[in-house]
Amino acid sequence: MDDEGDLVLTAAQHDADVAAERSRVTVRTLHTHEELAGARRLWDAVWPSPTGTEVTSNHLRAIEHSGGYVGGAYDGDDLVGACLAFVGRSMGSHGYHVHLHSHMAAVLPRAADRGIGTAIKLHQRAWALWHEIDRIVWTFDPLVRRNARLNLAKLGGVGVEYLVDFYGRMDDALNKGEPSDRLLLQWDLAAQRVADALAGTTVPLSRDGWVAVGAEDALVADVHGPHVLEATSPVRLVALPPDIVAIRHEDAALARAWRLAVREVLEPLMSNGGRVVALTTDGHYVVEVGS
Repeated sequence: MDDEGDLVLTAAQHDADVAAERSRVTVRTLHTHEELAGARRLWDAVWPSPTGTEVTSNHLRAIEHSGGYVGGAYDGDDLVGACLAFVGRSMGSHGYHVHLHSHMAAVLPRAADRGIGTAIKLHQRAWALWHEIDRIVWTFDPLVRRNARLNLAKLGGVGVEYLVDFYGRMDDALNKGEPSDRLLLQWDLAAQRVADALAGTTVPLSRDGWVAVGAEDALVADVHGPHVLEATSPVRLVALPPDIVAIRHEDAALARAWRLAVREVLEPLMSNGGRVVALTTDGHYVVEVGS
């Protein structure tokens, strides 16, 4: 690792330490059978499924032993968050690029709203850089505004691909009955964009702020639900529901309307090189259209 890489790694470790201290947790990698079993129980508690465990013990051990990442956040001796990732690769313009694919990350509800998810991601970032991996990718439900804000605004990631029904049918309590559409997030760990987001120097704009600089609405919403609009600007705005989890419980038809509307707008834009680069302060994706 060269001098510049050393500086990036040192800064990443500092960011991780500060986030863990702020969240009042200790974040570390997990290795023993007891530790890995604790992570499995945590994931199963967050995503209860009638079909059994989210990940079997033999798969978890194999991923950990072969160079994958299994991290846990502890409040004292209590495991309150865990993350699983494995090494992958993707084809780019210059050939294959090795990355870390972060497959599962969860925090127990009783430990929510403390920034523990951010602390785990920043620990994962430092771990990846230490192992000479400069990119982490993961998927998230594009309708969940809270996750979008963390991934795009706080961490500085970029949405690079819209994946229709990516996992197929899912039977856990959070996803049952819904198409498993996902947005693939790319987190280039040493990028200035990421450093700026983590330092809080990136100033987010409202929807009106983006419109003032030339962006156009491609999806809006009113009391009747989402509506797709024609737009020609190189920057498009895509409205998100305020709380899709609550909507799913209260109005399944409206939840499905949101799923299909967001898919209708984002999938073709991103298939043609569009990128989700920001989230407005009032909950709209900012999409830069591909050239």
